[in-house]
Amino acid sequence: MKKFFNIPLMMIVLAGVLAGVLATSANAQTSSTQKVTANIPFTFNVGKTTLPAGRYTITVLNGASDRKILQIRSLNGRSSATIFTIGVIGKASDDAKLVFEHYDDRYVFAQAQMAGDATGLAAIRTKDPRDKHLAKAGKKSIVVIVGG
Repeated sequence: MKKFFNIPLMMIVLAGVLAGVLATSANAQTSSTQKVTANIPFTFNVGKTTLPAGRYTITVLNGASDRKILQIRSLNGRSSATIFTIGVIGKASDDAKLVFEHYDDRYVFAQAQMAGDATGLAAIRTKDPRDKHLAKAGKKSIVVIVGG
């Protein structure tokens, strides 16, 4: 009687299929989009870009990277900015949070923390001459906005 199945070959094929399924599942889990929507009631700066008050969606563009990029985009699509961030260890929160530094009449985006995540995403500061002027002023306060 002839053999119809080559058992070792079949095991290799099954292992390859299983590895493909597991890789696809892991990729789907790590590439889920992290984002938060919030109403920001003041004009603010993200790097060298000034954005008007309004409703914004903050999205992590490269969730699998250790140096995440945030896109801050108005819901109407007219205003947007991107900024590089570094991770800052903190406490996990049930709510997403946006942190702004407030100097006199200027607000600067400083950090985002996604709901349930203990690591905040702190904006990497640019070498904007206005930042040096603000730092010399010394009158900084922190404003936190809770998003959903």
